[in-house]
Amino acid sequence: MNGSLSGVLVPAVTPFDRRLAPDATRFAAYCRWLLDHGADGLAVFGTTARRLRSAWRAEGFVGEAGRAGIAPAKLLPGTGLSALPETVELTRHAVGLGCAGVLMLPPFYYKNVSDDGLIAAYSETIERVGDSRLRVYLYHIPQMSGVPLGLGVIERLLGKYPDTVVGIKGQLGKLGG
Repeated sequence: MNGSLSGVLVPAVTPFDRRLAPDATRFAAYCRWLLDHGADGLAVFGTTARRLRSAWRAEGFVGEAGRAGIAPAKLLPGTGLSALPETVELTRHAVGLGCAGVLMLPPFYYKNVSDDGLIAAYSETIERVGDSRLRVYLYHIPQMSGVPLGLGVIERLLGKYPDTVVGIKGQLGKLGG
């Protein structure tokens, strides 16, 4: 993945058309507008879009976003899905495109996951992707994901993957112990 993100990172909403399908053309235009108006990077496909098919997310990067001149190095796509194989596939795709990193949700479909379970979930994805270019930004907004990331989890992941786990999106004042 190409370097690290800095500056103002804006979460970009995903527009839908009247059939309730993702509107790739409007999405790309909106992302282009955000970048043209001062955003340094875009967090795309976060919690509000976690139920979108991974194929649409991948095509959105390659298709309309690319045609709108949006460099993958400006994107921080959410790649955490319910199924581990899809999470790995989408994360690999983002790495291959040269995205700045990925925003990875904890396993939100389970509640009260132990610290060891959270670390195992992140580790499994990182190991299966198996690419030194991977940069993971942890997602810690528990009221959206339902799963908090405690300081112990973050510290252990940073210790295990110091060049891979590089940031966090979240509410630092709400980190648990």
